[in-house]
Amino acid sequence: MAGPDRKVIEKNSHGEYVLTAYGEFLSYFHTHIQLFGTLISAKKIPAKEQEALKSKIRSYISSNVQKTDHFFDQLPQFAQFLGMGSGELSSYMNRNFLGALNKVKTKLIEQESAAEQTPRKKKYSKISEEILEGLGFTFPAGHKFESEEGMIYLVDIATGKKREAAALGEVARETAAAGAAARPVQAAPVRKGPETPILEEILKKYGELFSGKPLIMKVEELEEDDSPVQVGEDILADVDDLHFDGDFGGDSPSFSEPPVSIPFSKYMDQVGKVRVFQKAGQLEEYKRWVASLPVEENALVQLQTSLLKESKGEVVEWDGTLGQLGARTGLSESRLRKVLELGRDFFRIRNQLESSWNKARTASPAVAELVKKAWPHILRVMDEYPDFAQIKGKMDQLLSRIPDSSQRKILTDLFLNPVLSIRRN
Repeated sequence: MAGPDRKVIEKNSHGEYVLTAYGEFLSYFHTHIQLFGTLISAKKIPAKEQEALKSKIRSYISSNVQKTDHFFDQLPQFAQFLGMGSGELSSYMNRNFLGALNKVKTKLIEQESAAEQTPRKKKYSKISEEILEGLGFTFPAGHKFESEEGMIYLVDIATGKKREAAALGEVARETAAAGAAARPVQAAPVRKGPETPILEEILKKYGELFSGKPLIMKVEELEEDDSPVQVGEDILADVDDLHFDGDFGGDSPSFSEPPVSIPFSKYMDQVGKVRVFQKAGQLEEYKRWVASLPVEENALVQLQTSLLKESKGEVVEWDGTLGQLGARTGLSESRLRKVLELGRDFFRIRNQLESSWNKARTASPAVAELVKKAWPHILRVMDEYPDFAQIKGKMDQLLSRIPDSSQRKILTDLFLNPVLSIRRN
């Protein structure tokens, strides 16, 4: 529910309840909470962790979203909280948002219109205010409590007169009435002559100190601007969740872990470093370097030996290999299998690119020099994997810079077409 200073609904010219600007914002807030809640409930994590994640997202919205458009701007951050790709979350929201929003708006108007028919409970800033209003009187001045033979008495300090404490309200009212009777009647105010306005008085006394031009407000400065609905932690903290009967509707996605995200160019740089350590026989230096890598990059590097064996047709006992690697890195088996999947793809692309590099070196000195200059750019193009459309577009753009059409065709045949053939089924 919204506080008394935040109206959620109002009546239009037809007498129908509609949402205010704040109500529209709340409808977006509740829709995102409901849809994100569906995604979180599908995650295979304990209920306590689910509730903690929901609370974290709610708190983030309270602190970072001030108007409806901001929800869409924050989609990448929401995706990160939910452990999924931005594209995947965007697709889910596109399929379900409008239907969910209509349900939320209907529920919100229904809930708020019902609340308007029910008197709101008065809010007090202090517990003492609520107590005083409930009692209807304050403790009478000049009195005290005394206990005598198990009874509590109210004692007039000046006279010593005792009355049972049950008569507290009666004594308080009598004291108040006596005080009012003793209070002198206020004399009628004496009318004074017209007073000099304070500004006129200041100008008369200090006028020579003031200078400047008159302040003229333009019309546009007086008009209201389209400012965002300011919403913060203190406002949304009082907003109760909407409760729907039965299933909320929409997709119930089977939650999957996000893909492993390691740029191909970084992978190639790490492969180069491993070769340097091997050539120099620097085993301890290699171990320290691997330990310093982010955990998934660490696992990818350690998988290279087993991937090399697999490429040669040797049998690799992957369950045992992944079990040992999981114990060293702390990654789950499902996550390690995603690293392995990416490692296999990168291994195939690397083999293809290195094979093309060797062919280019024997093609002609001009082509060899051209490939040497283009090599870092080719690796960065591969950072778009697994988006082959982006790879093709960026590679075409890169190769279009080569003025010689015959050289351009050689590099296309060497680096673009073979890579595009490496598509996962």
